Amino acid sequence: MGVVHIGLLILVLAAFVIAYFSARTWHWGYVLVVLGIFLSTLGFFILSAEVLRVNSVQRTEVNRLEVELSSFEAQNVALEKGSSDTNVINQLRSAEVRIAEDAESIPSLADLNHELLLATRDRGRLWWNVMPTGIDQTGAVQISVERPAPAGITADSVVFLFEAGEPQLPDEQGRPQGPQYLGQFRVTQATGQTATLQPTLPMDDYERQRLAASRGPWIMYDTMPADSHEVYAGMSEEQLRQKLPPGSAEEYIRHGKELRPEDDEFRQAGFDETGKRLPADQLATAAKKSYQRRLRDYALEFDELSQRRVGLMVNMAAGQKDLERWQSAQTAANELKATREDQKVKLNTDLAGITKEREAMERHLAQVKQQLARGQKLLADALRRNSELEDRLAAQHRATSAAPPAPAVPAGPLALGNVN
Repeated sequence: MGVVHIGLLILVLAAFVIAYFSARTWHWGYVLVVLGIFLSTLGFFILSAEVLRVNSVQRTEVNRLEVELSSFEAQNVALEKGSSDTNVINQLRSAEVRIAEDAESIPSLADLNHELLLATRDRGRLWWNVMPTGIDQTGAVQISVERPAPAGITADSVVFLFEAGEPQLPDEQGRPQGPQYLGQFRVTQATGQTATLQPTLPMDDYERQRLAASRGPWIMYDTMPADSHEVYAGMSEEQLRQKLPPGSAEEYIRHGKELRPEDDEFRQAGFDETGKRLPADQLATAAKKSYQRRLRDYALEFDELSQRRVGLMVNMAAGQKDLERWQSAQTAANELKATREDQKVKLNTDLAGITKEREAMERHLAQVKQQLARGQKLLADALRRNSELEDRLAAQHRATSAAPPAPAVPAGPLALGNVN
């Protein structure tokens, strides 16, 4: 309780005491009137003091708000039209506006809009939170877009689909995991917030399964995102190794660092004494040289990989057909082989039988030859005896013709009759 409050309390008590003693000499009505006037005057004094206090507090607050308003108006003007006032820039930094620490001025909204327009033009149009509503066997996709409205998707345009989310490295077996690039598509139909997309290149079974298993949300670009050195600027070696495959991380880590003897001229960047990048034809005059990683044209590389994949798919299909034909020919050859084996068995059986018959015939031929030789010998003997007999008969005939006839003597059997 303050001194003023204590003084007022004492005055009130004194007024009641005075009124009590005055009531002995005054009429009680006068006492009440005087006491009421005193209390009313006291109340008016208290209310006037409170009004003055409130007025002082509110005026101080108004003055503070006017100062803040002036500061905010200056900040708004600086944000809208740009400024090089250090005080305003520091005030904006303290208000958690993102301004570079070494910035001596801030651009205007018009400048920022112009830069945003240029960046957007380079990047191309972009649709967030694209959701699939249907996928058929050929890979055609029906999508819906929440924002912007209208979506502004143009029929017969080419778009690139990505799964939304933080990318991940492949697993230990090299299989992809996490959000993936889904492919290049052509818009066959676009109506309001929906569209139908058709793959520009044939999809294999793995790509169709991956597309069917992806539930969204997706990010859709009408221009393939471009590679840039600024994307990975400021990242530590550990962060780069966590984000990039082992086969590619090294060149990203070396970007902007010292050259090595084996680096070719296309990986060299030259700078003058002020740190300004020099053209390639002035590399020999550079005050400093550093390694520069290769910027990738993702659209071209994905297209080349897709063409190679299609070529591999065609070769695989041709190889599969060749394999099927080879398997069919092998089956026919095996059947023919089985037939020939059966024929071989039969022929071997026939050969065995013929061999036995031949051996029997050869034995019989030997016997026949023996009999023939024997018969020829007997024939020769018979011919010799017949010749001798003929000579004797001829001699007897001559003798008989010269002498008188004699009684006939019966002749013996011919020698041929003795042939067995």
